[in-house]
Amino acid sequence: LSALCEWLAAQPGIAGGKVNTASAAVAGRCAKADLVSQMVGEFDTLQGIMGGIYGHKMGLDPVAADALAEQYLPAGPETPVPATDLGAILSMADKADTLVGCFGLGNIPTGAADPFALRRCALGIARILIEKGWRLPVEEFFAKAQSLYAEDIRWKLEKPEALAKLNDFFAGRVKNLFLTQGNDTLLVEAVMNAGSSDVWAASRRLAALVAEAAKPGFADNAQTFKRVANILRKQGAGATGAFKAELLAEEPEKALFAALEDMASKFDALWAEDRFDELLALMDGIRPAVDAFFDGVMVMAEEPELRANRLDLLQALLSKMGRLADFSALQM
Repeated sequence: LSALCEWLAAQPGIAGGKVNTASAAVAGRCAKADLVSQMVGEFDTLQGIMGGIYGHKMGLDPVAADALAEQYLPAGPETPVPATDLGAILSMADKADTLVGCFGLGNIPTGAADPFALRRCALGIARILIEKGWRLPVEEFFAKAQSLYAEDIRWKLEKPEALAKLNDFFAGRVKNLFLTQGNDTLLVEAVMNAGSSDVWAASRRLAALVAEAAKPGFADNAQTFKRVANILRKQGAGATGAFKAELLAEEPEKALFAALEDMASKFDALWAEDRFDELLALMDGIRPAVDAFFDGVMVMAEEPELRANRLDLLQALLSKMGRLADFSALQM
């Protein structure tokens, strides 16, 4: 826990990297010390709380002592996340350590059975990331937590298999969180399919998609991009998006190329600033060119080179918009 807290505190996407790593190491090292006290032995609901009190009484780093008192938050869907940044770091580290250990030993929730409260652990990490606005690839986080276990542990599952199962499980809990917030199932599916490793970004993409879906022209936009996604899924094996402009022979594909060039420069700038609402609004500008392309050009041309180039043009388009949502998951 000490090493994992220290690693988390050093990540630039976690509290802007402003949490002192030495304080983080102290919080991790002392996190469970109060469990052997008679007070917690008598009143188990005081775990963590007593750690914070003892820490302050004993002259522990005050920031670390405050974190000890918050390490079990959030305790459920209605309880708050830790108020302090180090408290949130300690909570995430503790939960990730538990998840990685249990999955490695094959203690994976099935149906309603979840004796180690692993669903609550996953939900807690997701809520902290979202509510704190922190950015961290969760796969990297879990891999780091796993790497800190001793090498001679006899795991029930091989490490790569355990991590794969944990990552799938965590994505499922993030999806469940989004659904319990009242979001439309198809919109949640579309966002999750586009990637949820960065949980905060996924939550913001979902909020932007929900807002965009309420606009009058969204159904037409979504239908067009769903058509692009479906064609590439069925026919686009090998399409890389590296099309050749000199092979664009007909006016509609040249017009789509021009529209894509214009959109791409705007897309990259907006993506860098997480302006997901404006990114989705770019569909309004490029959809007419895509529709005209489908109306005026035979994508699956007989000439292999021409066909491949047109599929690559569509792939170049989808490689941008597909980062926001999987439009093939929508039903319009």
